[in-house]
Formats: sequence, structure tokens, C-alpha cells
Amino acid sequence: MRKLKLFLSLMFLAVIVSAQVRIVPVSTEGDMRIFNKEGEDVIVYFPSEYLKYEPKINVVFPKDYDTAETRFCSVYVINKEELPREALYKEFGNSAAERCLYINVRFNAIPSSAELEGFLTRELLPYIEVNYKAENQEEYRILLAGEGYSASVLNALPGLGNYFGNFALSFYVNTAMPGNLEGINKNISLWALGSKGNMIRLQSVLEGNGLKFFDNFAYLTVDNSGNKEPSFKDIFNLGYFLDKAKILPLKAKGVFGVKSASATSEERFGFKLEVKGKKNFKAEYIPSSLKISPPFLSWDFDKGLMNVIFGAQPGKVKVTGMAGDALSFDASFKISK
Repeated sequence: MRKLKLFLSLMFLAVIVSAQVRIVPVSTEGDMRIFNKEGEDVIVYFPSEYLKYEPKINVVFPKDYDTAETRFCSVYVINKEELPREALYKEFGNSAAERCLYINVRFNAIPSSAELEGFLTRELLPYIEVNYKAENQEEYRILLAGEGYSASVLNALPGLGNYFGNFALSFYVNTAMPGNLEGINKNISLWALGSKGNMIRLQSVLEGNGLKFFDNFAYLTVDNSGNKEPSFKDIFNLGYFLDKAKILPLKAKGVFGVKSASATSEERFGFKLEVKGKKNFKAEYIPSSLKISPPFLSWDFDKGLMNVIFGAQPGKVKVTGMAGDALSFDASFKISK
């Protein structure tokens, strides 16, 4: 009888153990590892249901992180390369690197907008704000995307804008812009760097969805005829995100691609505004419409190009308009014989 009871007891324990094994959910969290280094954590095999792989993440701490009683702004960097502490300081300099908590995610491939939004908002952001001293309000969260990844961010902007208040994006390579960003948060700030054509298309879609120059977006154009993509330092403008009230735009200057043009020439030339503000703030803007007097110039906003109307009289032409709702400007152009 005793042997029978022992046998039944062992069978019962075996059933329980077997049942417990079956009800434990499959998880990759056990594979995640965190390596502590001076001034940063390195996380490998971060689990994700949205990505097809487990990315590597560098969390770089700001100055006085360990002793501070306050939380810090956070910069989420999505990139194809690692950005450890030493590289981050070299890229951004001490003043920017020491101000925020930086979370760099090395992606193995460019995710879709849905994958990116799900991973950032439902997996990475909650993990960071539970385990690190990061502010949990969107105005203190910045999303910085490398070239190629910015398109996914832009397409996911309506959703991401409910979690991140600030975006730094790069559009160096010719990029198709979304036609509509319905539901986008009207309180976001977006700083961009890219080719003139990309910036014109970006400005059009942002303004078409109710965003305003300087309040919601600002940018600089770059020549993309070479092969060198912009660095993170070029793309990033921390002052625009965190010190906007201190860098208000003061002046808009009209800049023509040529000093003068002939009344009989079919040459087309560029036009843009250079905007300057406090604290050495610099941005650009390309007006969608211009007032031209006398009306001897033709303006093509979609290409950012201007030309002299055939048969125009030689002399000076006055060009006026607005940099969004922020600033007015006036400029003059000489038509030669």
C-alpha cells in the first residue's frame, strides 16, 4: 500500500510539473542581457514582437545621472550603427550629450511604419521609463532618425506624435512624402535636413495638415549631389526642441540663385529664405506664394525655381511675402538687358 501511495504521489507531481511547463508562455526575455559600462548600459537581445529580430541598444546617461533626483529628457536614436558613449560625445559634443538620456537602437533593417510605431511606443518607451530616469511627458521625448529611417518615422507621425513631442529627421536621398497625415498632433516640433526638393515636399505636406513654420517645423537644405550622407550632428538641433522660446526668429532674408538675369534669358534660378533668430538660430523656408512688382518674374514653388518673363523690362523687381506666419520679408532682383 505504501509503495502504491508513493507511486501515485510521484505520478501526481509529474503531472503538475508537466502542466506547469506547458502553461509557461514562450518568451525571449530570458535571452536579454544588460552590460554595465562607465556612463552607459548596453542591452543585447532586446525582445520584440514587432521586429523580426532582437536589437542591440545603448543607453547613455547624462552628467550627474546617478546622483540627480530629477528625471531627464530622452533622445531615442534609430540607426543602422551603434552609438556608444564615446561615439555619442564625439558626435554631439559635451553640452548636448550631457543634457539628455540617449537611447540608441541599432536596427538590422529599416522597419515599416507599423513595426516602428509598435516597437517604440509599446515596447521600448515603457521599458526605458520604468527602468531609467526619463521624463514621461512627450515634450521631453525626442526621436532622432538616421537617413532612410526618417521615411518610416514620417509615415507613422500621426501615431508617434502622441508619444514623442519632437522629431529630428534626414531626407538627403530623394524621398516620396506621404500625401496625408490625418490626425497628426498639432503640438509636435520637427527639425529636418534634406535636399531642396525633399524640403519643399515635406513643407507642403506639413502645412497641408495644419502645421506651422517655426512653431511646428523648421529645416535646412543641403546639396545632395555628393555621396556623403549628413551626420547626426547635422540633423540634430537640440535647442529647437528644448529652448524654442529663446531662439525666436528675428529676420528673413530672400536669397536668389543668381544676382541678375536677362529679360531675354530662359534661365531658371533658385529662391529661398534664410531665417535667423536668437542664439545663432538658422533655418530656411521656401514660400509657396510671392508678391512680385512689377510682375516680371514667374515663381514655381514645386521646384523652388524662378525665371524672368520673356519681354520683361530691365530694372529692379521687388519680391515680398511671408515665412509661414512667422516673419515678413522683402527682396529685390535686377533684370538686365
